[in-house]
Amino acid sequence: MIEVKGLVKLFGDRKVLHGLNFSVGTGRVCGFLGPNGSGKSTTMDILAGLLGPSSGSVQICGYDIVEQAQDVKAHVGYLPDNPPLYKEMRVRDFVQYVAKLRGISGKDRKSAVERVIEDCDVSDVTERIIGNLSKGYRQRVALCAALIHRPEVLILDEPTEGLDPNQILHIRKLIKKIASERTVILSSHILSEVQATCDEVIIINNGHIAAKTSIKNDNSKPLYYLYTFASKTEHALHWFQQRNYVKSAKSLSQKNNSILVEFGNEFWADSGGENIANVTEQIVQQNFPLIGIEEKKEGLEEIFFEVIRSQPGHHQAQISPTGEII
Repeated sequence: MIEVKGLVKLFGDRKVLHGLNFSVGTGRVCGFLGPNGSGKSTTMDILAGLLGPSSGSVQICGYDIVEQAQDVKAHVGYLPDNPPLYKEMRVRDFVQYVAKLRGISGKDRKSAVERVIEDCDVSDVTERIIGNLSKGYRQRVALCAALIHRPEVLILDEPTEGLDPNQILHIRKLIKKIASERTVILSSHILSEVQATCDEVIIINNGHIAAKTSIKNDNSKPLYYLYTFASKTEHALHWFQQRNYVKSAKSLSQKNNSILVEFGNEFWADSGGENIANVTEQIVQQNFPLIGIEEKKEGLEEIFFEVIRSQPGHHQAQISPTGEII
């Protein structure tokens, strides 16, 4: 659905994006994480058609964002971090106006308006003035505008920023419902929100893709295992990557000589504990200097900081008491 190859963005002499490569499939909710200034918003603006790439290619639904820009925009819905709402208008009038701008007319417009009003749960405020609504309701109205033309790709930039816990929960449920039939890219500073909402995560740092990993919310087993060795991990990393039961293996910290391993579903189909013991035995047989194994049930926060720390010239990201990347 989304295919990014060698994406570079320059602002004058400053290179903001350094050859990004990633793809996101249909029906996936992909979280976009990174410290401030890492290139997240620039990437999302390019995907939404607000900025052009300096080089590289981006295809959305098979259309090139430069050569077929109008086709791309017809298949993309965008919710920016500060949605452009006409706050003096009533909700229904605003949604009808956006439908008209999208070229939807007649009976199709009426049915489209009713559809997004129901999908985004704003039926009870359709006759109210937008400026008098809570921020949670304004976000839902903005979602109506982003979804009115039935886009196959939805791009959300900080959709829950500034919302209270109840509003966050409501928006999260909406995103899950919306994602059942389209691809969603979601940018957020809140790790717990990404963990709860997304199927996979792309971590960007200093304009580079630092990691891409899937997310599981099954607490019955560890998400990852962190293997630590007494010396360099190159041979052990290559060994892990050659195993067909390993979904991903990443060297996260040269200083600590650690490898974060995610095992595939087939690995857990039988006895997970027995399988882990077998893997450990094989590592010993390979004469890799293993000195520690650690379960990583929560995964995302650990992955984020290990990946950021392992990047050259990394940004000193921190987590606030509310779980926000700062």
